[in-house]
Amino acid sequence: MTIFYILALVSLVIGMGAIFTLVEKFPVKLLYYHYHYRKPLIWSLFLGSSLYQIISSEGFDINSIPPLAIMGLAVILTYKVHQSNWFKAVYYPEMTEDFDLLPLSDDQEIALIEYEGVTKAYPLNYVIHHHIVNDKFNDKIIALTYCAMCRSIIPFNVTEIGPLFVASFKNANMIVADKKTGTFFQQATFDSIIGKLHPRSLEMITFQILPWAMIKELKSKPQVALINENDLRPFNLPMPGVWKKVMTSELTPGLSKKDTTFPSKTHVVGITDTSIKEKVFYLKSEVLEQKIVKNEKNNFTLISIGSTVTGFKTKRINIILKEDRLIEDTLTKSTWDITGKYLDGDMKDDLEKISISDEYWFSWKKFHPKSKLLRLSEN
Repeated sequence: MTIFYILALVSLVIGMGAIFTLVEKFPVKLLYYHYHYRKPLIWSLFLGSSLYQIISSEGFDINSIPPLAIMGLAVILTYKVHQSNWFKAVYYPEMTEDFDLLPLSDDQEIALIEYEGVTKAYPLNYVIHHHIVNDKFNDKIIALTYCAMCRSIIPFNVTEIGPLFVASFKNANMIVADKKTGTFFQQATFDSIIGKLHPRSLEMITFQILPWAMIKELKSKPQVALINENDLRPFNLPMPGVWKKVMTSELTPGLSKKDTTFPSKTHVVGITDTSIKEKVFYLKSEVLEQKIVKNEKNNFTLISIGSTVTGFKTKRINIILKEDRLIEDTLTKSTWDITGKYLDGDMKDDLEKISISDEYWFSWKKFHPKSKLLRLSEN
């Protein structure tokens, strides 16, 4: 019977294996193997032990009921206690162009993706519950990923490998995987960690985060994920009270060694656009205060709208944000809407957006250690 209890303990460890993602030094390889083999292994232990008792020549031992019950519980935990179950990815959500159907307030932050001639919008308070929304843009598949812990929001073109889902967690950042092969990718770095597709990097695409009030004013209306009030409920973790404690403290589960120059949850605006060679970032509070941030060295301009920041390449132009929320080049008097769509003036082209990341300090510094902080208050 001692062996049965040992097997029951092993089963519990397997069933609760996802909690080891909070152990910083726990090997990613073990997390990978746990994800792929936990279900067949846990069922083998449970069914094998049960069958042994049933066919035993000595008859069923009533003392085996407690360890078998523990194994049965471990089977349930194997399915329930895992990031892929906690944050269930969305596959091809229903969309609408009828804004009256949407329970959105003007200050709701919206991820706006324009790709392959299709424009779609996703409320971030909806995306956070799933961490990943996979959607089609004509014949392309885009996975909008949102790690709640570090607030890194990144859309990837996954047409070649297929939709993504949440597979695990490492260094306070989620690990995503493709459904075809289950290859692990670190979301914040785009790079694969282990799996059939390794080594490979995910392809980031440019997008914007804008307040709903601005989305509603666009002449060309995007398709918006059809959500309800429940989709916008406050985010929480399966353990009551834990998320609030994390967000109101310096806690960064899964990452203990971090730069303490600023509080962990300080918002930064990092330039992730691969065409901009100098890796720089700003404190978001300073960008919001200054409204317009011009980086002449790297030919881009950041514009703050409400609590959001967007950026454009601005070589040979000097843009401002007018009172009517249109963008104007003071040199040519050309104008664009907030998404960079050309409206009027001598410059007939749309503005080229740049990729930026509005995330927390601890995460940015962890995954972009060589980037340079530009202080606007010192200019």
